[in-house]
Amino acid sequence: MSAKNMRENRAIKAVLEKRVKCVKVKIGTSEIKFFIVESSNKEKMYVVLPGLYCSCPDFLFSVRFREQGEKCYHMMAVEIAVKEKRYVEIEIDKENLLDRIIYTFLGRLETLSKAR
Repeated sequence: MSAKNMRENRAIKAVLEKRVKCVKVKIGTSEIKFFIVESSNKEKMYVVLPGLYCSCPDFLFSVRFREQGEKCYHMMAVEIAVKEKRYVEIEIDKENLLDRIIYTFLGRLETLSKAR
């Protein structure tokens, strides 16, 4: 099976398992939208800007550096989810988003320091 087919299969699975989230951040009267795709074990989350960027290692190393395809499976999952309208919507204001990011980051740091 090719890398593209493996990525497509993983993308479809992510959509079916409802791991694709559309985050809408309200800033005054406007909003910013981005996507988060949870890893299969739901221990990691990757930020996806459709058609542009994913925060996963596969996008950086395989797609950007080695040029093995145009997208990682997280980006494919977002495309499928948007096309089929099969994503979870999360609305949050700017202050709560920043609090959530800090909490998530600090929680991960605590987990890493306990593992040592």
